[in-house]
Amino acid sequence: MEMNTYNKSKQNFTAWAIVAIIGLLGLNAYQWFMNSQLKSQHTTQQTNLLELEKAQAELDQDYQDALERLEELRGDNKEANDLIDAQKRELETSKAKIAEMIWTKRELGKAKDELAKLNAQVTDYVAQITALTNENSKLAGENTQLSTANQSLSATLEMEKKEKEEIAQARAILASDREKLSKSNEALSSKVDMANAIKINYMEVKGFEVKDDGKLKDKSKAKDIEMLRICFTTETNMVTSSGQKKFYVRVINPQGETVAQEDKGSGVLTNKLNNTQIRYTTSGDIEYDNKDTNACIDWTLSEKLSKGVYDCELYNNGFLVGKGKFTLK
Repeated sequence: MEMNTYNKSKQNFTAWAIVAIIGLLGLNAYQWFMNSQLKSQHTTQQTNLLELEKAQAELDQDYQDALERLEELRGDNKEANDLIDAQKRELETSKAKIAEMIWTKRELGKAKDELAKLNAQVTDYVAQITALTNENSKLAGENTQLSTANQSLSATLEMEKKEKEEIAQARAILASDREKLSKSNEALSSKVDMANAIKINYMEVKGFEVKDDGKLKDKSKAKDIEMLRICFTTETNMVTSSGQKKFYVRVINPQGETVAQEDKGSGVLTNKLNNTQIRYTTSGDIEYDNKDTNACIDWTLSEKLSKGVYDCELYNNGFLVGKGKFTLK
């Protein structure tokens, strides 16, 4: 009787052990499945974000190309120029609508359809302006023929005078066209530089004491800090090329002055947004590969900093791309 009870207890224990093992295996399988799902969701989100940014970059490029195509048709005819200005305003409205589809509504398919319509619209605009210009050129040609016929009846002196006036007018028009082209190139260059600037979505500034052996120790008191480390995370920019990129750091003390020491890497940069000169604290290069990138720039002080709240600004490609604050006790 006791042996039967023992065997039965042993069988019950074995059964429970098997159930427990199966349960653990099921739990492990469930955890593996959930991790796979999370990883797949993250990959999908990253892919969707890249698709949105790619669509925005294509929109910006097509919009800029459209403006250039229209501006190339600008001349001295007021009717044609007014039509160009009206069409540029329509393009601006269409661009805003497509950008809303991309980022607010996340309707990428509709955005691409609207982008195709925008390109077709530009082609139609160019055809309209070209037809108007050709018509005006034809009228101008007829007027020129009449003018030539009338000039042939005039004396030689009058003909020479008119020729000189025409040459002067042609030179004035050429100079005006050159000035317009120069301004257009300057504006385009500024927009390209702004598009290539890499923005920052996170920044942190920490102070350190540098030991004799070179090791760093966190410090929050101004009197103990011998080095500042500015760490940041970039945004993904699909417009700019990959490679080494330079970032400029500007630290502003509680009195509103830029903390700068020329023998420690400080200097002056040009803010391309308003073409002003800005003093910066230090700079550093990072390797950028068209994706979110973590980087740090160190700056060793030769003088102690004062207590208070400091501002920190980051510049890239001549534009302010991020800013933050930090406090020293």
